[in-house]
Amino acid sequence: MTTSPNSDDGKFLSDTVWNYGAFALMAGVGVILNFFIAAVMGITALGVFNQIYAVFVVVGQLAAMGIHDSAQKHTAEYIADDKECAILGAASVITAAIIGGIVALVLYLCSDLIGRVADSEPVGRGIALIAPGIGLFALNKTFMGILNGQRRMRAFAAVQSLRVTVILAFCLVVGFMDGDASTLGFAFTLAEALLTPVLWFLTRPPLGLVAIKDIGAVFGWLVRHVHFGTRALANGFLAESYIRIDIIMLGYFLDDAKVGIYSFAALFVEGLFQVPVVIRTVANPILVTLLKDRNYAKIAAFARRAALGSVIVYAAAGASVMMTLPYLATFFPDGLVHSAHDLLWPLLTGLAVYAVFIPFDHMLLQAGMPGRQSALMAFNVLINVCLNAALIPVFGLFGAAIATAVSFALSSISVNIAAAIFLGFSRSLFWPPSLERNKDV
Repeated sequence: MTTSPNSDDGKFLSDTVWNYGAFALMAGVGVILNFFIAAVMGITALGVFNQIYAVFVVVGQLAAMGIHDSAQKHTAEYIADDKECAILGAASVITAAIIGGIVALVLYLCSDLIGRVADSEPVGRGIALIAPGIGLFALNKTFMGILNGQRRMRAFAAVQSLRVTVILAFCLVVGFMDGDASTLGFAFTLAEALLTPVLWFLTRPPLGLVAIKDIGAVFGWLVRHVHFGTRALANGFLAESYIRIDIIMLGYFLDDAKVGIYSFAALFVEGLFQVPVVIRTVANPILVTLLKDRNYAKIAAFARRAALGSVIVYAAAGASVMMTLPYLATFFPDGLVHSAHDLLWPLLTGLAVYAVFIPFDHMLLQAGMPGRQSALMAFNVLINVCLNAALIPVFGLFGAAIATAVSFALSSISVNIAAAIFLGFSRSLFWPPSLERNKDV
C-alpha cells in the first residue's frame, strides 16, 4: 500500500532528495559535456552533438508513445495486486519493445535524409548511430515507469545517474581520441544498451509472476496501454520538444558552427528551465488533491507561495550564470562565451516570466483534462515554431533568442487563460473565483 504524496510523507521527501541528487548530477554532466566538446572538439562538433541530442529527445518521446505513462499510472493503481501488476507490466514492456523497434528502424532508414535536410553529413551519421538507442530508450522508459509506479525512486534516481555517467564517459573518450563528432551519437545507444539489463533485473521479480495462461490478460492490457499511451503522447512529446524548438529550427536555417554557438547558450537555458520544473514535480500531487476538493482559495494561496519560491530560486540561479559566464571565456574558442552571453539576456528574461507559472503549467492534467492539457501545449509549441520561423531568417541567432523569449512569456499568459476557461479562476491562478463561479473540476 502506497502513502500519500504530501509534504508530511517522509518517503515522499526522501524520494525527492534522491531525485534532486540525480538531477544535480545530470545537470553537472550536461555542463561538463558541452564545455568539453566546445573546448576540445570545437564549436562545429558542439552543434552536431546538440542536433543529434535534440533528435534523440524528440524522437524518443514518439518511440515511447506514452506507454511509460500508462505503466506508471496503472502500476501505482494496482500496487496492492502483485499478479495484476505483473501482467500489466509485462504487457507494457512488450508494447514498448514493438513500438520502439518500429520507430528506431524508421529513424535509421531516414537518417541520411535528415542529414541532407540539416545540410550536415555528420548529423545524418550521428542519427544512424542513435537509432538503436531510440528503441532501447522506449523500452527502458517503460521499465522506469514501472519503478516510478512502485515508488522505488531511489532505484529510479540511480538509473538516471548511471545513464548520464555512461554518456559522459564515452564522449570524453571520443574527444580525447580525436574522434569524429558524429561518433558522439553512439553514446546514447551505449547508455541505453547498458541500462536495459539493469532495469530488467530491477523489475524482474514482479514480471516473473506472469505465466503462459495469462496471455489473454496480457493482450488485454496491451490494448489498454496503447489506448492510454496515444492519448498521453501529445503532451509529453510537445513538452519535451518545446524547449528545443529553437535549436532544431536553427539546424535548418543556419550552419553547424552557428548552431553550436546558440546551443552553448541554450545549455544554460535548459538547465535553468529545470529549476521550476522540479517544483512542478513536487507540486503536482498537491494540486491533484486541491483540485479534487475544488478548494480554489487554497489553490490560489498555494500557487502564490510556490510561484514566489520558483522565482527566487530561478533568479538566484540565473544571476549566478550571468555573472560567472564571462570568466569562462579564456577556456573556450574566441567569441563563443561573449556571443552566448549576449543571447542569454533575452532568453533568461523571457524564462523569468514563465518561471512564475511553470510549477502549474500541467494543472489541466492534474485536473483530469489530458486532452485540454495537450491542446494547451500544442498551442504553446505552435507559437514558438511560428515565431522562430519568422525571426530566424531575418535576425539569425538573435532572432531565435527573441522568438523563444517571447514564446515563454506568451506561455505564461496561456496557462492563466486556460485556468480561467477550464477551471473557473478569475484573473489568474493567484486569485480564486467568486463563489458563484465555482465549478466542478
